[in-house]
Amino acid sequence: MIDRTGRGRRSLLVAAFSLACGGEGGRERTAEALSPASITGSGAPDGSGVIDANGELVLDDLGDSDARFASGSISGEWFTYSDGTSPITPPDHTGLATADGEAHVSGAGFSDWGAGLSAYFTSVDLTAFDGVHLRARGAGSIVVELAIPATSPPGEGGTCVGNGCFGHFATNIQLSDSYENFVIPFATLAQPSWAQPAELALDGVISLNLVAKVAGGTANLDLWVDRVALHARP
Repeated sequence: MIDRTGRGRRSLLVAAFSLACGGEGGRERTAEALSPASITGSGAPDGSGVIDANGELVLDDLGDSDARFASGSISGEWFTYSDGTSPITPPDHTGLATADGEAHVSGAGFSDWGAGLSAYFTSVDLTAFDGVHLRARGAGSIVVELAIPATSPPGEGGTCVGNGCFGHFATNIQLSDSYENFVIPFATLAQPSWAQPAELALDGVISLNLVAKVAGGTANLDLWVDRVALHARP
């Protein structure tokens, strides 16, 4: 949620994870064309921990002073991560910078697989929900991924072994200078063609990742987020 009081509050939110959830491996770190998510009008942020009249459970409106989020029975932490080929701000796994109720993650020139922002759940049951609502702005294309055990190797809390790991269920969104509300139904998420085939099991989601991926040349990341919510099934 954006604070328009003009106080200009700024804090550095620190996350203590060393596990690179949603990380990438080998040639799998290339981007692939995916169906874009749809965009709707604005919605009022809510942090009550209950499903509102619009069917939304707000995970985080970025209005607090730490990298943790909790809503109802769902909780986790935010952190940045990258391929290490160029600096990312905030640095890998050091937290999430906020100003006036919005978070900004940036970096340029990533040449291996890219860089991103992860909402790390460890393991959470999202079967009561049918999608993610994300309010974001910035520049370029962002891959929105759900990392689950079947697409993640054991070192990242998953069960995937061999080729095709990190083939998370994903879609692309295109950012612009102005905030937009992206509606991302889970049913529209798809694995890339090189992935080890899996079913999208929502009963043990590891993380929600927002990633700028290398697709020839280098990847740049300029992402602002001020609200993330889950949408309940009818």
